[in-house]
Amino acid sequence: MIGIWRSYARVYLYVAALGMLVSFGIPLLLAPIWWARRFGWPIPQPDHMIAFLGRSLGGLICVLAGAALKAARTPAVRPFFFDLLLWMFFIMIVVHVYGALRGMQPVTETLEIAAWILLFLATLGFYPSQRKGGSLTTSSYPPDQEP
Repeated sequence: MIGIWRSYARVYLYVAALGMLVSFGIPLLLAPIWWARRFGWPIPQPDHMIAFLGRSLGGLICVLAGAALKAARTPAVRPFFFDLLLWMFFIMIVVHVYGALRGMQPVTETLEIAAWILLFLATLGFYPSQRKGGSLTTSSYPPDQEP
């Protein structure tokens, strides 16, 4: 399963970058309170800290999207960036399951658990790897060659 669609790793990173920007990065960066309300979060007053944290997270997601675009164009960087995505999706699963078990998040956040699991599995499927001698190894393509 790991790397089954590795020949499309570049396309996956472009789609991931666009998805990060559109669904989380730009909305959180520009309108964190609006985004939080859309997902069912109650907003205490004053909302300055929530806006600050939302913008900070949105900025980080925008940077990650930019790194995904760079990794899409640089084959040697792809294994590292895919590892980063896998860890990011794993921690999002843990955080959302914890919130669901504690009953401290809106239902939209609990439903997101399925999306994070699917993203984790898709990232494994597009992982830029190859099998050599029965073991899984990361590919090391020269930066100017596409797999």
